Amino acid sequence: MKRTLLLLAVGVLALSGAFADGAAASGPAGKNTVEIECEGLGETIVVRIPPSEHGKGVGQAVAQHLHGIPVSSTFTFTDVTKGFSETETETKGGGHGNHNQTTTTCTGTAFEGEAAQLFGEELPPNVEGSDTIRGEFEVQVVLKR
Repeated sequence: MKRTLLLLAVGVLALSGAFADGAAASGPAGKNTVEIECEGLGETIVVRIPPSEHGKGVGQAVAQHLHGIPVSSTFTFTDVTKGFSETETETKGGGHGNHNQTTTTCTGTAFEGEAAQLFGEELPPNVEGSDTIRGEFEVQVVLKR
C-alpha cells in the first residue's frame, strides 16, 4: 500500500503541477516552482524545478544567484484525517552521488488539501474523498552560488 499511495501522490503532482505557483508564469516554460526552507540560509526560497516524477535535475533559486543539486529526497504522504503516513526516499547514484560535497537539508510542503481534489475519483485504498492529505519533502542538496 505504501508504494501505491506514494506513486499516486507523486504522479498526481507531476500531472497536475501541484508544485506550481504564481512564480511559474515568470519562469521558463516546463519548469515548476516550489517554496523551500534550507538550513543555514535563514529565509524561504522560491526554486524552479524540472517537472519530473523521479528527476534529479538542478533547482534554480528565483531572483538569486543560487542553485541546488539534489543528492537524495524523501517524500512523506500523510492522511491527516486518519493519522497515517507513508515515506519514500530516493538517492542519486545509489547513495554515491556527489558524495565528496557538502549537502544542505531543504524542506517544504508540496501540497495539502482534500483527497478528492488531489486524486479525483481514483482514491488510494483506505482514503476517503474528504480526508485531508499533506505531501511534504526533504531534499539533501549541494548548494552552488
